[in-house]
This record gives sequence, structure tokens and C-alpha cells, in this order.
Amino acid sequence: MAKFTERVTSAWRALVRRANSRLPSLRGTRTSAGVNVTPEQSLQVMAVLTSVRLVAEAIATLPVSVVVRRGRDRVAPSPKYRKLVKLLTVQSNPVQDAAEFWRVVVTWLLIRGNAYVFVQRNGAGEVEALWPVPPTDVTVLRTPTGQLAYKLSHDGKETWLPVEKGYIATDLEILHYRWFGTGPEALSPIGVARQQVGISVAATSYIGGFFERDATPETVLTTANNLTDKQWERLVAQMEDRHQGFENSHQIAVFEGGAKLERVSLSPADAQFLAIYKLTEGKIASMYGVPPHKIGDLERATFSNIEHLSIEFVQDALLPPITRLEKVTQRLFDDEEMRLKFDPKGRMRGDTAAQTAAYAAGRQWGYYSANDIRAMEDEPPIDNGDVYLEPVNMIPAGSSPVQRDGLPPVNIPRLQPTQYRALEQTRRSAVDDAPAWVTRVERTLADFLGDQREQVDAAPSDEERAVWDELLAEQLAPVLAGVVGEFGSRQAETRGDVFIAAQTANWVGAVAASEARAFNTAAIRLLDKVGDATAFDVMLESVAVWAGRIVTRGGAFGRHEGAVQTGATGKRWRSGDDGMHDSMHGETVAIDAPFSNGAQWPGDLAAGADNAAGCTCGEDFDY
Repeated sequence: MAKFTERVTSAWRALVRRANSRLPSLRGTRTSAGVNVTPEQSLQVMAVLTSVRLVAEAIATLPVSVVVRRGRDRVAPSPKYRKLVKLLTVQSNPVQDAAEFWRVVVTWLLIRGNAYVFVQRNGAGEVEALWPVPPTDVTVLRTPTGQLAYKLSHDGKETWLPVEKGYIATDLEILHYRWFGTGPEALSPIGVARQQVGISVAATSYIGGFFERDATPETVLTTANNLTDKQWERLVAQMEDRHQGFENSHQIAVFEGGAKLERVSLSPADAQFLAIYKLTEGKIASMYGVPPHKIGDLERATFSNIEHLSIEFVQDALLPPITRLEKVTQRLFDDEEMRLKFDPKGRMRGDTAAQTAAYAAGRQWGYYSANDIRAMEDEPPIDNGDVYLEPVNMIPAGSSPVQRDGLPPVNIPRLQPTQYRALEQTRRSAVDDAPAWVTRVERTLADFLGDQREQVDAAPSDEERAVWDELLAEQLAPVLAGVVGEFGSRQAETRGDVFIAAQTANWVGAVAASEARAFNTAAIRLLDKVGDATAFDVMLESVAVWAGRIVTRGGAFGRHEGAVQTGATGKRWRSGDDGMHDSMHGETVAIDAPFSNGAQWPGDLAAGADNAAGCTCGEDFDY
């Protein structure tokens, strides 16, 4: 029994080995058509060349940008990414612009299945250049920890890289774009479909040889018996004189001696090569998601479906490689919310009707302004071109724009111009936006009053007052720095940038000392008036007002400094609920110029106590 089991097992193993040995290798070049096919040689097949060129050129001509997503907002990248953005959108390395760079990367991706880019960095880790590396010069390795490494075997002449030959790059130095596959290296499209490509190569060679060697006459004239030389010459002359040429067409043919005229056509086998050739081209194009009409096969293209075929080209041929390019390239960004974006809408640049319809819809429904459209057409802005229109019937559910008789006029914010609605929505002071900081400042002031109440029962001397000011300033400084840092960071984040709090240290120290001096002055005056420690209890009731003023002033400065650090060019005064600066509402000046009241920002002590105390105004910034 055991021997029988062993024999069955041995037979099964032999069968499996034979079956595996008969599976075609996806990395080979030999085909059943008897020709060798390599990725580079496959470009001699017109269907391969046309499909690869169409996809690579289409992607290379799309608008490329780098955006930062902050919730629903899209902001510009931080200035520290300026060089990297230029490499991805303008000039990738000293010898290649961005369009050529992406064209090369996509071409290798489509014929080799793998595209590699060496990331050249400086000593600080910043990206200096992006160099495409031919897949034939890259060997993928696996480290003991499971990470991938790449051995570069460039020759330094045809392919130049800023590292020596044999250099082993880490996965941080290589961007590896993969086509389709399951392993660390993707499959080569030409390797997978080499049988179809081989058939196309063989059919092309056969047709070329057929026309080169073919000696088949178009017309054959046969006779029942052999002809003498004179009879042969007379018969040929009769054919040429009476039937050769356009002017002799359709004349009656009369032949003597049983002669017959026959037309000769291609054999069915030879004619079948045309169908085979066309079928093979269609399969090659479908491998890349390219519709047949894009490679010149208009057999199934009609006026009604050509638009949908073009849409399929974007969806099936362009979006898959675009997605790979965007996802892999994102590894260059430290900010997780940064995105490389290829915009397929760039395909409409040649379609005036479709592009005009898209602009008209955007303008009608309010998500494009006139200047937005002009910017996309590289035209300069126009006056009053930043207004966004809205259809009159687009109002919130349950609201009605209808004014009924006998009712007073109703102010519906939804129907106000966009810029005024935005202004109303942002009329909030720092106190409203940061209640936690107000509480911390209140606690700091209250704790200070409690400490002083336990130590003194009369007005302090000048030396003691200086100590009071110094102690309170030390306690207020870190809280005030936190307020400035939070509001400065909020403003910087709207531009996708980072706020540098260290640059505000001098202002925080000076304002903390000023606020401490003002608070202690009020406390000492009350202490002189009351005459005992109960003055501290009375002063304690006003710490909320003092805290609100300190947070409002620190928040206004933080916003202003955040705008300055992120490149703001202008600022616009926004009056607060206190109404003390309503006459300045909407006043616009340069970012480094003071407003008409002498303040650089709302609450600026440089404008004097009358303008700073109790001010809850804000600013809007222009970039």
C-alpha cells in the first residue's frame, strides 16, 4: 500500500513539474510566432508606439500643481517647498524640464512596467533634482529588515547620475513607480502580452515580404492551344491597344482561338492577415486602456459615441498611471496634506465648446468668478471680477426671498454680496475664539492678587511696586506667548505655512511688562482709596475684563504677525462689536503701513491708550 501511495505521489509531482515547465515565462522574449520581442523593440509595432505615445504625451501635457488640503480649503505650499514644487512642475533636473521628465517616466512605466527616479538631496536633506533612471540599470534588492534597496548600474555617459556606478540607494532615495503586479517589481506589459505583440511583428514582416517578393499578375489571359510568336504578339497588342488606358475602358473585348481573360486576387490565407493584423492592434491598445479610434481604427467609432470613447481614454488610460504618479511622489512631502495633482481638465484645452460650457456653468452656479476664468486662460484680472454670482432661487431650505405686502423689509444674509457675508461671519474677537486662554489669564491674575493680599495690607513703596511688576510680568509672559503662538499659527495655516513664535519673543516680553504695570497701577490706586486688603477683593471682580483685553490684544498681534510671516501684502480693518472704530471699517493699507489711527493692528499700544483699550476690532489680509 505504501509503495502505491509513493508511486501516486511521485507521478503527481512529476505532473506538476511538467505543467510548471510548460508555463510561459512572463520575462522572456521568445514568442510562438517565432520572433523575439523586447520592450524597446516593441515600439516598432505601430499599435504599441501609438498607445504609449498617446498616454505619455497626454499626461506630460496636463497641468501639474502641488496643493495643500486644509479641510475644505486648498492653500499654496509653504515657502520651504518652493524648490521641490519647481522640480515637479517646471524643471526636474538641469537637463530635463518637467514635461519631458514625466513623459520619460510614463514611457518606461508602460513598456517596462517599472519606472525609477533618483532623488538627489543636499546635506540638509532638501531635494535638489529628480533624475529618471532606466529600468535596465536598476536591480531591486531586499534588506534583512524587509526594506527595498536599489543597485544602480548606470554607465555615466548615456545615463548620468550624481552617484557612482554600483551605488546602492535606499528606498528614501528612489521613487519606484509600478504598473501592474504583485511583487516588489511590477510586470512588464510587453512581457505579459508579448505573444500578441509577436503576432503583430510577424504579420507586419509577412505583409512586407509579400509586397517585396510578390509576382502575382493582376490579369491572366489563357488560350486553349500554344501560340506562335506572331500570334502571341498580336494578342498582346490587341489587349494593349483596345483595353489599356482610361480612354479605352469598358470597350467590348473579343478574343480569338478560345482565349479567356481572368482576374487574379489574393488567396484567403493571405487576405486573412489583414484581419489578424487589425485584431492584434486592437488587443494591444486595450492593454493600455486606449480606445481603438485613438490608434486610427474608426470601424466602430460614430459621431454619437466618439465623445464617450474620449472620456474612456481619460478614465481607463490616463487616470491609473496618474494615480500612481501622484501617490508615489507624495513621499517627497513632509506634510501629509500636500498633494501632487495632474489636472485632466487640461485635456479640454483643444475643445473650445466643452471648455466654454464648463466656464459658463461655473460662472452661473457661483464657484467661478470672472477673474478665476481669466486666470485659467492666462488673462489679466479685471476690475470687479472677483464677485461670485448666485442664482436667485439658491437659498437655504425654509427661507423665502419673497417680500409680502404689509411686512417690513427683511435682511436675508444669504442674499447679500459674497464679500459682505464673509465679513459678517468673521466678526469675532480673540476672546470669542480662545475662551481657554481667557480663563488662564484670569487664573494668573487672580492667583497674583491672592498672593499679594496675604503679604501686604497697604500701598507698596516704589521699590516694592517694581517687584510686583516684575513678578506679574514673569507670570503673564508664557500665557501671552501661548496666545500669540496659537493665533499666529492659525493665520499661518490658512496659507499652508508654519508660524515662527521665536520672532515674537521681544514683543511678548514688552507687552507682558506693560500689562503687568497697568494692572498693578489700578490695584494700587484702589488700595490707596479703600485703605485695606479688601481692595484686592474688589480688584478680583474685574480680572475677567483685564483677561479679555490681554487675550484680545495678544490674539490681534498674533494674527498680524502670522500674516506678515506668510507673505501678506495688505491688510483691511474690520470693526468690532464695540463700535469704537466703525468709521475705519474696510480701511485698507499695505501690510507694513499703519492705519489712520496710528495702529499697525487692532489694539496696538503704539496708537495710544484711547485707541487700544477695549478695542475688539480685527483684520483681513490680502496676499
